Amino acid sequence: MSTHRWFDWALLLSLSLAWGFTFVLISVALQSFPPMTLVAIRLVTGALTLYVIMRWQGLRLPNDLAWWRRFATLAAIGNIVPFTLISWGELYISSSLAGILMALMPISVMILAHFFVANERITLRKAAGFVLGLVGVLVLVGAEALTGLGGMAVLAQLAIVAATLCYAVNSIITKRIPAIHVLVAATGTLVAGSVILTPIALWIDQPWQNPVYAGPLASVLVLGVLSTGLATWVYFLIVARRGPSFLSMINYIIPVVAFTAGVWLLGEPAALQKFIALGAIFAGIAIAQTRRRRAVTP
Repeated sequence: MSTHRWFDWALLLSLSLAWGFTFVLISVALQSFPPMTLVAIRLVTGALTLYVIMRWQGLRLPNDLAWWRRFATLAAIGNIVPFTLISWGELYISSSLAGILMALMPISVMILAHFFVANERITLRKAAGFVLGLVGVLVLVGAEALTGLGGMAVLAQLAIVAATLCYAVNSIITKRIPAIHVLVAATGTLVAGSVILTPIALWIDQPWQNPVYAGPLASVLVLGVLSTGLATWVYFLIVARRGPSFLSMINYIIPVVAFTAGVWLLGEPAALQKFIALGAIFAGIAIAQTRRRRAVTP
């Protein structure tokens, strides 16, 4: 475990903030951009942002074809497919229901990491923490969101679930790639995703036919710079430092960010069950991340 545990939590919080507002930004951006085009703009803007930072730090993208195959795989599983599925799904389901479904990722990560990542074995303490956190998410979102399950929106719900599985698989793959500077890995992944998706989006969506408004344009640019570019850098850094199971806790923090923003910025009621839910989420995180102290032999 890193000696700078506080820094790991600061990274996780910053990523939670960047991704916590993503659903709102996507909802606004969809007013002008089709889902695939929205994702393509996110990837291109994020890639440009990280490339400038990478070159400023004196780093270069690798010339090895094997690395670009890895970048393409990471981009497809961790960006192109889940970003597109979530953007499309938000056309048909509420953000609260999407929050419930996204909270399934930690369970997937825990199971996958148990088999494919060293020192990520499932323990009773970790399992109890994950379950408690998931219960907190369900209470936070509220039972009324469950009324949207099934019906005409079933495909959108399955799309969000598939996106969570993509994120889980991608976090395992990221942990297992050879050593490389995290900024180079993040930049290369977004560049590969941009090259793959942009021509497809232009061909399928033909976005030039849609009117572009200031609000959606600003939203998609913020998504690209913050929620895609800088957030991808932080994502790789967290996985490298703490592993996929620690990263998966973000799916419990994001609903907290959404709740806080709703109360402070939108004036939404702060019901008692929401505070109870927040307590359950924080307790779940604490239980899952606490490790037994081992005796140290000189």
